[in-house]
Amino acid sequence: MKKGDEIVQIGTFHRGLKDSEKKSLIQAIMRNREKIEDNTVFVNPGICIELTFQAIENDQLVNTYFHSFQFELTWEQCTWEKLILTNHPVQSEIKMTHPEKIIWEKLDMNKEKYLAYLIQISPFFLPFLKQRALTIIRYPHGIPGESFYQKNCPDYAPSFIKTEEIEGNHYIICNELSTLLWLGNQLAIEFHVPYQTIDTERPIEIVFDLDPPNRSSFPLAIKAAKEMKKIFDSFDIVSYPKLSGSKGIQIHIPLCKNCLTYEETRIFTSFIANYLVEKFPNEFTVERMKKNRGGKLYIDYVQHAKGKTIICPYSTRGKEEATVAAPLYWEEVNEKLKIETYNIPFVLDRLANMECPMSDFFKQKNKSLLTIISSLKKEMIK
Repeated sequence: MKKGDEIVQIGTFHRGLKDSEKKSLIQAIMRNREKIEDNTVFVNPGICIELTFQAIENDQLVNTYFHSFQFELTWEQCTWEKLILTNHPVQSEIKMTHPEKIIWEKLDMNKEKYLAYLIQISPFFLPFLKQRALTIIRYPHGIPGESFYQKNCPDYAPSFIKTEEIEGNHYIICNELSTLLWLGNQLAIEFHVPYQTIDTERPIEIVFDLDPPNRSSFPLAIKAAKEMKKIFDSFDIVSYPKLSGSKGIQIHIPLCKNCLTYEETRIFTSFIANYLVEKFPNEFTVERMKKNRGGKLYIDYVQHAKGKTIICPYSTRGKEEATVAAPLYWEEVNEKLKIETYNIPFVLDRLANMECPMSDFFKQKNKSLLTIISSLKKEMIK
């Protein structure tokens, strides 16, 4: 099977073949063989078949059974992405359109590959989308190309799409794979979420956005993140770094539900930001106006507020490199870290070989923040 630019083995089969079919298949293989080594016949791809199978585990088909030859197909049409798309249960109302449409020209990545990414990433992606009012950025003509923000669910959305009305907008709530795939088919490339879920007025996380002036100044984001880690460790705060997928790093801090208001979290975020600016005045700033930042990294804590959003972990970005807002382990935040490395193929391969760095995110409560913020409040009163 074709997977990217490689030919990969995804399993074996022997059941279901009639004797005549087995004989014909062996004859075709022997006529077209490239070599024989250790009683194994090697042959280039050529014959397409249809199999039934029980599951896909570790990129291998399980409990396979021959169904038919597919002589009308070429082997190049038998792609990993097509296998993923045709073998995941989704709502029947979803109609995949123009799978051949190129989305990221630089990587020759079409819509079929993008939708396959969404399916494969969904176990990691959906928990961060769950019960959050979604703002998307759509790229109807691919990347680069024109884009637009969308908050309201369109009238033509299928019946299974769940929405929530907030301040006059009917936001889409993406809790299920079917919703995610429908959005992907609409070429929703960026998924931005608020800091709260629809059942609370309070944040369920704090996020610091470390925003350097440009991609070449990314080392400033690395330095700021590492300095923040020192502070968080000293306060016994569990934090999770992630690439923005654009030019910076974002630090997520999970909260116990309904324990802190936005006003209370602002006390903490402003304290951290201003402390770092005082310590490194030539490198970091809290100045909101870009023209006044003087090439310094902007520590954005003002963005953490009701009604504001942040790029969701594992969302793709509208960048030519097909980069992803990828969670990281803290030890990966070092001088070797490159944003452009973490694109769609890399992130999929990464998660096939390691655990998600944010796998325990929703188990963390960070109750030490309650004491810290209480202490900061007292200092403010003095």
